[in-house]
Amino acid sequence: MKITFNGTDLSIATVEHLSLALDRIDKQPQFELWISVPNGQSLAMLRNGSHAWLMYLRFNGDSGVVTKGNPDHQGTCAYTLSNGQVDEHPLSWCIDLEECYKAIAYFFVNDGARYDHVAWQIA
Repeated sequence: MKITFNGTDLSIATVEHLSLALDRIDKQPQFELWISVPNGQSLAMLRNGSHAWLMYLRFNGDSGVVTKGNPDHQGTCAYTLSNGQVDEHPLSWCIDLEECYKAIAYFFVNDGARYDHVAWQIA
């Protein structure tokens, strides 16, 4: 499994190592995190402070689905990608940080399966 944090590949072989890495990553207020199965599914997390959301891709080139947070959250939030690009996305896509981390761990343990304990929507 390939894991990339802010454009840097991480070497993570076990769920225990993933847990420790997520503890370190959580200390960063802004980041882009990708986890992917070779020739398969990918999961991305973008975070800016308390705002975070996920995008799940079934295959390379897939337009994917994003998390469906609270539809009452109006406006957007800016996220800085690993290449320095700044993108804005709806706050209504944001979910709890802990749910993001659970989804990442689930993806890792289940060989790229999508975490179904959060709602997903087409972007």
